[in-house]
Amino acid sequence: MSAAPSPITRERLGAFLARASADRLPLNGSIAMTNRCNLRCVHCYLGDERSPQSAARELDTAFWLSTIDQIAEAGCLNLLITGGEPFLRPDFAEVYTHAKRRGLLVTIFTNGTRFDEKLLRLFRELPPWFVEVSLYGASKETYDEVTTVAGSYERCLAGIDALVGMGIRVGLKTVILRANAHETSAMRAMAEAHGSGFRVDAAIFPTLGGNLSPIELRIPAAEAVSLEMEDPRRLKGAIDYYERMKDLPAGDKLFSCMAGLTTFHIEPSGRLQPCLMTGDHGFDLRCSSFREGWEALLGFRNIEAPPDWECATCERRSICGVCPAQTIRETGSAAKKAGYYCELGRERELAMGRGIPLPALGK
Repeated sequence: MSAAPSPITRERLGAFLARASADRLPLNGSIAMTNRCNLRCVHCYLGDERSPQSAARELDTAFWLSTIDQIAEAGCLNLLITGGEPFLRPDFAEVYTHAKRRGLLVTIFTNGTRFDEKLLRLFRELPPWFVEVSLYGASKETYDEVTTVAGSYERCLAGIDALVGMGIRVGLKTVILRANAHETSAMRAMAEAHGSGFRVDAAIFPTLGGNLSPIELRIPAAEAVSLEMEDPRRLKGAIDYYERMKDLPAGDKLFSCMAGLTTFHIEPSGRLQPCLMTGDHGFDLRCSSFREGWEALLGFRNIEAPPDWECATCERRSICGVCPAQTIRETGSAAKKAGYYCELGRERELAMGRGIPLPALGK
């Protein structure tokens, strides 16, 4: 009689991830088959890339089917399908089905407004690992103000209800803006009523085209962190992460995240990047294989930090939420500080020191 398999403990998972990092396995990938979107959210980093004209740069079904074969063979386990709005692609079902049959754990980011019976039937037959729906308000007025598309609120709620009713694992997320911050608690209550998780994000980026106007929609850092920390699990997680990371040396390399080490992103044009934000570093998969592209990204990991990089010696670098790629987009230089993220780091540090007893935060 064979022995029962050992449970997957945090220690075993940590050891596996450390080995994957050392061997540089592309475990986690995201693909954006389109940047087009049926909404026009005021804060969106895609900017003009959301327009119907961007369809001319999208690649065909055969490219995505072949790419999924290649990333599965390279060791990818988790695949995020994002956009734009991924359901705008007529071939979404074919590509999604192929990814599932290759054994990938597929997560989908969507605005939730495009579900129809055909798509819901697909998810009944082949459920995704997880679906995260963007929710930008707890009222029609606020939601439609953010998306600038009348009627989108009702369609989003209908999509969430349909997914939850089918037993699909659903999470709701919001970006905190001046227009919707006052409804954050109500959105959290909506998520709880649906039995869904809720994620609050204070990060608002310049557009990929360099337009800085979205960052003007940010709320004060102290208010943003207060809304983040309404969830005691978020506070406990922040404390645990800070304690693990605060004393780690920054090293002499600019990027210390998993981008290009165990994670990757592929744009609608077929450009392989370490992550979504690192558009200056990429490889054209139309011209070669994923394995060759993955090896080419090794140079990204070897970029040295600038000698005057102030973030290298900052104790808050593990909790501020900024990364060098975001800093470059916002300030034009990796050596400069992105002031808003410095403020977020300071406020999160204060929140973690306000004396909420950890036993009361739950398991």
